[in-house]
Amino acid sequence: MIRFIATLLIVLLGMFTSAGAAETSANLLILVPKINAAYDRVFAEIVAGVASHDGVTPTTMALTNSTDEEDIQRAIDAGEADALIALGHSSYDIAQQFDDRLPVIHGGMIMTPQGQSGISLAGSPAEFFSHLGIIAPTVKRVFTVYGDQNSGWLIDLAQREADKRDIELIALAAKDVRDAVYRMRDVLNQVRGPSDGIWLLLDKVMPDQTVLPMVLEAAWKQNVVLFSNNPSHTKRGALFALYPDHHNMGYALAELSLQRIQSEQPLLLPLTNLKVSVNERTASHLGLRYSTDQLEGFDLIYPLR
Repeated sequence: MIRFIATLLIVLLGMFTSAGAAETSANLLILVPKINAAYDRVFAEIVAGVASHDGVTPTTMALTNSTDEEDIQRAIDAGEADALIALGHSSYDIAQQFDDRLPVIHGGMIMTPQGQSGISLAGSPAEFFSHLGIIAPTVKRVFTVYGDQNSGWLIDLAQREADKRDIELIALAAKDVRDAVYRMRDVLNQVRGPSDGIWLLLDKVMPDQTVLPMVLEAAWKQNVVLFSNNPSHTKRGALFALYPDHHNMGYALAELSLQRIQSEQPLLLPLTNLKVSVNERTASHLGLRYSTDQLEGFDLIYPLR
């Protein structure tokens, strides 16, 4: 009898749990811009990640040059949407028009705190410093150049993470590209060996074509650890990069949407759903060796095997 009652209680608890889950399920409308085939694949992975969340029911809407506010409102009404997820820069402006009607969450773009909710493509400083401690534990000092308007909020987070790990973070603010190049040259004059690292941020004051070649050359010559947000940098010689895991980013956007439905407080997060690329040749040059388990944990290894 006791076993029967216990079983009955478990069944009833399961029924109540299922009912509660159904009540918290949310309808999401996802705005997906049409740009090119490469972006189509990225956005499709993000949408699949959103759909993998049990707490949401997503509907997608392709944005074209002729899409207007009324088209989106009809889609919201038809799907009884509880929140709107806007992917990419091209959906940003039109999605903002709905901020006073329902929660709007942005993704698939670089963001700064401006009162909107979303997940920026800029990688989480916590993730970068965590991987740095595993991939290049020799680093005790990290230099970076950034634009305050674009990345000031990330530098605040990075400083706290560096302090936790007893790493000295030297972050130099630049007004524009010209100023950034000047400050990066100053950095290259200061770095000395594998105890120093250079972090290239996703920031428009640091364009690849201007900065990357000179940084790669100096880092190689001076045995300095170079890491970034871009796996193409790893291919060209940076030690490691963290880059978006689009599917898991989509899941995180669904989770953030559920939070925003419950709260009016806007929330901007750095990206924590990241993959890892490593350059073994650069690691060898720096005297770094990785175990088989470590190598299996990297998503991309250059030179390609």
